[in-house]
Amino acid sequence: MKSKFNQKHEIFIQEKLSSGRYHTIEEILVEALELLEEHDKKYEQWLQAACDHGDVSIAELEKIDGKFLIAQLERKLRKALES
Repeated sequence: MKSKFNQKHEIFIQEKLSSGRYHTIEEILVEALELLEEHDKKYEQWLQAACDHGDVSIAELEKIDGKFLIAQLERKLRKALES
C-alpha cells in the first residue's frame, strides 16, 4: 500500500520539533496516537449513546426539520454522556 504520508506531514512534524514542545518524532507520534485513541473512545461512546437513545422512528425523522433533528440528537447525546 502506498504511504499517505506526504510533505505536508513532514513540514508539520518539523514545525512541532522546532517549537521546542517535542524533542523527538516519537514524542509526536505517541501524542498523536493517544489523541486518536481518545477520539475513537469518544466516537464509540457517541455511537453507543445513539444506539441506546435512538427512539425516533424513520417515519418521524422524515417529518422533522433537519436543524431541529440535529438539535434534538445533540441534546440526547449530551444527556446520555452526562449520565
